[in-house]
Amino acid sequence: METRIDRIERYIEEFAKGMLELKESQKKRDAQQDRTDEQILKLKESQKQTDAQIMELKEAQKKTDAQLNRTDAHLNQTDVQLNRTDAQLNRTDAQLNRTDAQLKKTIKKLDEIGVNLGNMGIVQGEVAEELFYRNVKGLFSPLDLRFDRIRRNVKVKGRGEYDIVADDKGRVLVIEVKNKLDRRMVDEFMQIKLPRFKALLPEYRDSKILAGIGALVVKDDVGRYAEKSGLFVLTQTSDGGAALMNRKNFRPKEFS
Repeated sequence: METRIDRIERYIEEFAKGMLELKESQKKRDAQQDRTDEQILKLKESQKQTDAQIMELKEAQKKTDAQLNRTDAHLNQTDVQLNRTDAQLNRTDAQLNRTDAQLKKTIKKLDEIGVNLGNMGIVQGEVAEELFYRNVKGLFSPLDLRFDRIRRNVKVKGRGEYDIVADDKGRVLVIEVKNKLDRRMVDEFMQIKLPRFKALLPEYRDSKILAGIGALVVKDDVGRYAEKSGLFVLTQTSDGGAALMNRKNFRPKEFS
């Protein structure tokens, strides 16, 4: 039979065992608490990092928003500039259209002037021919050159034309007429037209040929150039008459 002392010892033993279990349990709880505290610290650090990243993201977002605002403002300015450019282009197009229209008018006017000048050139050529034709006798008689026949526009169909041809027995004067004389015209007359004269007009094959060149406008240097070539040089006087520019000692060349 269990005595009172035995029960007391058993209770003490059970108490001690319970205390040991309690201590072990407390150690486990303490270890668990330590791990929990460590995890809490890690979570706090992680939260701090997350908060810092969130702050960085917020700052980046602010910068992005500011950049977007600047971009929007720039785009608005660009739109305004494009609108001004479009308006300027429209004005330029309108100006070009007006310029084209004015250019067409100018071209038309120039064409008309060209026609008028062409007609005027023809008229002036006829005036020059008439002037020198009427004055051949008066100009050359003092030089003892008297012509029985004076003709204008002597043509050989399809081959050539001579403005004035004056002849007497055994001698013929061939005159080329221009509005404004230059050296090229002198050369063409001397090198092309005169050498062909007798071939085109064989009636003069036995005649001595004298030649002259006349124009309403003859510069002194061109007149001297023609004179040195052996040509009579005819021009218009200030009062509308005709005169010879040749000097007193001039001797005309006889062409074959």
